[in-house]
Amino acid sequence: MNWGALITADDGTAFITDESTPISLQGIYTASGSRTVTQSIPVNTDDVVLPFCLATGDAYFTYGINGSILNVTAQTNDSNSSPFSFTCYVFTTRAQPVPAWGVAIWNKNGKCILTNETKVLTDVVNIGTKGGSSSGMNLTSTRAGKWAIIPEVAGFYVGVIQQRPFQIGVGFTARYNGSNTVITGIMGSTVPAGGQLGTPLDMKTAVRAIDVSRYE
Repeated sequence: MNWGALITADDGTAFITDESTPISLQGIYTASGSRTVTQSIPVNTDDVVLPFCLATGDAYFTYGINGSILNVTAQTNDSNSSPFSFTCYVFTTRAQPVPAWGVAIWNKNGKCILTNETKVLTDVVNIGTKGGSSSGMNLTSTRAGKWAIIPEVAGFYVGVIQQRPFQIGVGFTARYNGSNTVITGIMGSTVPAGGQLGTPLDMKTAVRAIDVSRYE
């Protein structure tokens, strides 16, 4: 860097220089319902946007951006109508609100990128090893505390019913029970009556997760 401040996180990672902007918490959003719960969250599409999700039930997560709205959905298997709570922690590179007092840092373009109230995204961990035997549709991890994940696809099942093919997607859930979080794959729907599943198409993905107690 030519000028400015160089600040490091506890793990030694540099998260601010004269030309970079930390990814930090925009907000925590919670909704409740059953089967399908969608939250529509305004964002600036010029920024990096990362949603981390958790639920109190077995729901898998998807997200997409339409215009300036981030739509994040938690959906249970179609055989499960139990109500659940769905929380989304949205991190972005937005300009930081300037506090009434304290410390504020601007980049060379005049954007306020860090203040004493900013909650910077740090300590993101990978659950599973991409391409490994415990990844994708075989990934299962129980972690003490409250953890949220970035929505990710685990794989697909392709089957046949009445000589016609069908497909069932598999995503990941982060289910929090009040003390522990279970991160594992979950099918998007049940097998149709009379249907037969073929060989799974495993994406062998890993999941990025954070301990959200750092941000609450």
